[in-house]
Amino acid sequence: MEKKVDSYYIVSHFAPTMSESSTLKNAREAQILNNFQDFLQELEVGTAEDEDALTVPDVMQWLTGQSHRHLLLSERETLTVTVHFDHTCVERMPNHTICYPVVSACTQTITFPTAHCLDYCDFKANMETAIKCGAGFHRI
Repeated sequence: MEKKVDSYYIVSHFAPTMSESSTLKNAREAQILNNFQDFLQELEVGTAEDEDALTVPDVMQWLTGQSHRHLLLSERETLTVTVHFDHTCVERMPNHTICYPVVSACTQTITFPTAHCLDYCDFKANMETAIKCGAGFHRI
């Protein structure tokens, strides 16, 4: 059995709260999830030559507080990363230009903003900043 956490391990434990099908909100949410999966797969390939380059275990650490697969089968089976989408950041903060995903490792929850980073390059830069600068127990 492969012990190292990979992109499939993370994504297979996602439990997204999606908006109603066939809506713009749902389409944005699906795009964010696709971008996140692409981001993880790109990290998995590991083409970055930067010694500070992120890895899939770094993302797992950020999301759950631990960078490895759960050792006990019962823990692997019950692991759920709840995914929420924030569609109201512009209404709450009309003059801002960027939001970052917010993670609660204790409750294994991530909230993605939907008003920003609609293309993959912006999404990737946003994720890298959020993970590198928000890896502690504080919010950015």
